[in-house]
Amino acid sequence: RCWLEHCRHFRDSSCLMTTPNGSRLALVPWPVVWVAFLLTCAEGGSSGLRNVGSGIAAEGPGAAEWVLEESSKFGLNEKQLQQAAEHVFRSPEAAERDCFLVVKNGALVYEAYSTELYDDFAHEGNSMTKTLGALLMGWAQSRGLLDIDADITKTYGVLSPRLYPVTSRQIMSQALKGDAGPGEAWAYDAGGTFWLHTLPEVFLKATGRRPSDVWDKEFAKPLGLSDKFSWPSVDFYWAAGSEGTCRDYAKLGQLMLNKGQWRGMEHPIVDAKFIAEMTTPQKFAPYHDYANPCYGLLTWLNTNPGSDRGSPRFPGVCQMWPAQTWLPAGTPSDLYLVSGVLGQDILVVPSMDLLMVTMGSSADDYSVQRILGESLCMMFPGSCETDESKVDSDRPLSI
Repeated sequence: RCWLEHCRHFRDSSCLMTTPNGSRLALVPWPVVWVAFLLTCAEGGSSGLRNVGSGIAAEGPGAAEWVLEESSKFGLNEKQLQQAAEHVFRSPEAAERDCFLVVKNGALVYEAYSTELYDDFAHEGNSMTKTLGALLMGWAQSRGLLDIDADITKTYGVLSPRLYPVTSRQIMSQALKGDAGPGEAWAYDAGGTFWLHTLPEVFLKATGRRPSDVWDKEFAKPLGLSDKFSWPSVDFYWAAGSEGTCRDYAKLGQLMLNKGQWRGMEHPIVDAKFIAEMTTPQKFAPYHDYANPCYGLLTWLNTNPGSDRGSPRFPGVCQMWPAQTWLPAGTPSDLYLVSGVLGQDILVVPSMDLLMVTMGSSADDYSVQRILGESLCMMFPGSCETDESKVDSDRPLSI
């Protein structure tokens, strides 16, 4: 079995093929090429690479390295991309930025670095690591090894971090600040000392496997993360600790954008249902409002663009969402963020099949998120509504 790398090669004198693990092959005879065409490109072109075994779309480079492609082939304007990049690098609030990457339809269409030093530099992901921990829980849940809605003490023998019983879902929602029970109030466990420290133990007890073993074999290897990527604390600490290149974090964002599918993998790494839960606000009875409508499962959300209020669908007040972080009104409400202190961010927009990555050392990391949203608007002029009275929080960005 093999995959077409890009349908446009049919217009060339040859066709370059790749294996499921992303390694390149020699030129393939045209009869074989046409069979592959019927199985892959006929159902989506280069923006819809397909796993022949499962028939489910899985965009991105697979285990191979990202290859920079022409933005115009994916409906983007190079000048507008450049303006967006300049906004990220030159905004005083975002100083200092080291990289800015844009991926559209599974293709790397833009990347820029402040200096050559950061081209292949391992940045500390900081709290981006929390989201990677959620992906590990999703891997176990997807295989029936873990139930995120089970009492962690009764089911896995892990002591509750609160005076009341809790589940892994409630821990990942971080709605455990209240004394009465989950959902009463929300707090951010930045250092992983309130309740996030229990998750690696729950994972080990539920699966019988060390988190490091699963991460290396089930994530790092199939994604083709670089040798610069590391997470030495994965067996005991998920609040921070991962390091990787900007391209590494783009692959992790693409995995989420793919809803857990990955090119070359017969089965999802994480089920689409779990990715959907990660990117949906959580609430718990008997409470009507969401303790934080801008937070899912260890993932930040853009529930009501241009506001810190929830939407009619997700009522409540966003926590740790000051005005300087509000994304522009009119940006998609399905947008979500994998974020870490100092402005380490993956911004993902499923309705646009697009993600952006920036890493650096900004003192005001709240503003970095807003500036990324403004850059998104620059890439698609006229699409972001500036009149708040006209905003429909559930309306996707038009492109």
